[in-house]
Amino acid sequence: MFLIEQEHLDKYMPKVKGVVYRNYHPDHIEKFKGLQAYGVSRLSEQDRKQHTNYQSQIGPTITALLNNDPIAIFGCGLLWHGVGEAWALFDEKARRYPIAMTKGAFSFFNIAEILFSLHRIQITVISEDKRALAWAHYLGFVSEGLMKEYSADKEDTFIMRRK
Repeated sequence: MFLIEQEHLDKYMPKVKGVVYRNYHPDHIEKFKGLQAYGVSRLSEQDRKQHTNYQSQIGPTITALLNNDPIAIFGCGLLWHGVGEAWALFDEKARRYPIAMTKGAFSFFNIAEILFSLHRIQITVISEDKRALAWAHYLGFVSEGLMKEYSADKEDTFIMRRK
């Protein structure tokens, strides 16, 4: 398990009334209501939960809790020494806090980069998801290429690297 000290989360994650950041626990995905927001998929909801639990085992993962309800999960799978693949899940409630969630992503990536000595953080973004692409660019990611039919749903995705 790749835990981040709670003192780091308390010190470096953004302060939002009612929101706390905690290391991920499998109970968080069971209570998370945001999976439906990602639309129809070849993966069942149970598959998505198992995938999230798997990802949490290969790198640091934290949950943003609003009044004890998980509204966002941020993770960074450690692919090999120095390289991490970032990911995030958002509930509709998290979208009410766009500045806080963006600051949360910046802070989480910075913490992961420092604590795990990462020289590269990458993400994949579905090429048709304009909102996710705009957010990735805002977070400082640049596209390195298009991967055809890369997702579980055979969607084209961009591989992007944090500058």
